[in-house]
Amino acid sequence: MKARFIVLYCIMEDEPKDLNIKGYLKLLEPDAQTLTDALLQIAQTSEVITILKVSAGDYSVVYVVSGKIEGLQCREAYEFLVQKENGLSKVAKEITSGSSEKSALSGALILAGIAVLSYAGYRYRMLSEINNLLLFIGVFFSVFGGIVRGYKKKRVRASAPRHRSE
Repeated sequence: MKARFIVLYCIMEDEPKDLNIKGYLKLLEPDAQTLTDALLQIAQTSEVITILKVSAGDYSVVYVVSGKIEGLQCREAYEFLVQKENGLSKVAKEITSGSSEKSALSGALILAGIAVLSYAGYRYRMLSEINNLLLFIGVFFSVFGGIVRGYKKKRVRASAPRHRSE
C-alpha cells in the first residue's frame, strides 16, 4: 500500500519534557473534527505526522507534531498509512473514539454469530446453504470495507529502535 501520509500515534504515560518539539499544536480533549483540522493543517507542510496523547488526570492532552520524533517513550504506538486526505479524518475519528475496545467487542460478537450459524447449519441441513452464502457475503464485505476505509493501521513496537528488517 502506497501511503501519501504517515501518521505515528504514541500514547504516553506523562508529559514530554526533554524532547525538542518545534511547531506543534496542543489540543485539550479534542473531538474528531478538531483533531481532523489539526491533522489537515500539519499535512500541508509534512507527509509524516506524529500524534502524542498524554493522559493528565481526568483529561487528555494531544500534541500534533510535524515530522517524526526520535526517542519517544510510548506505552502504546501505532502507525497509520493514509492514502488520501479524507483518510486523515477517519484516523482522527478512530483516535478520538478509542475504538480498540469496540473493535474487540464487535469481533467477539461476529465470532459468536458465526458459531451460532455453524451450529444451526450442522443441525438443520437446509440452513447449511444459507450459512455458506452468508459467510461469503461477510468475507466479501470485510475485505471491501478494509479497502474503502482509506488507511492501514499497524501496531509498532513502543520505545524501541527499528530493526534493519523492518
